[in-house]
Amino acid sequence: MTPVQATLIGVAIASALALTAQAETPEEISARVLAAQDEDSLLATWEIWHPKATHRIVLKYGAGQEDDVFTYRVGDVAAATDAELPKELADYKETKRSTPRMTTRTEDEVHHVTAVTDVEYDWQGYAGKMRQTDEFAFEPYLGGMVVRSLTTTYDYR
Repeated sequence: MTPVQATLIGVAIASALALTAQAETPEEISARVLAAQDEDSLLATWEIWHPKATHRIVLKYGAGQEDDVFTYRVGDVAAATDAELPKELADYKETKRSTPRMTTRTEDEVHHVTAVTDVEYDWQGYAGKMRQTDEFAFEPYLGGMVVRSLTTTYDYR
């Protein structure tokens, strides 16, 4: 058997396994993304994101301070080189994180999963609490469900 034949057989077997594998539900996909706590585990979720998926981040501070809002295409970040953590966040450490409480709904054939997590943190010697809300929107893509958008709100109020 030539290397080309072996490669073709391997691709055929992998394709058959992929087609017969049970597709993950939006809830399972959301849980997998939320469980990704480092760059490697987040990159392992790449196949469950739509190629044009967006991530919107909202930081709510309260006390009259305006919210910060950032939006980016996930594919752009996945292709980027290592980004440095801003110096302001260098001392930020989570000390406790609850299990996400998940709810689901379907609206106009779009599946939505919302996960709410309570987080305790220490930042430059200040111990505080924050509520993180992740709102996923899913759509069918190439025979499975993928994340089309994610809005993450960090509520420090």
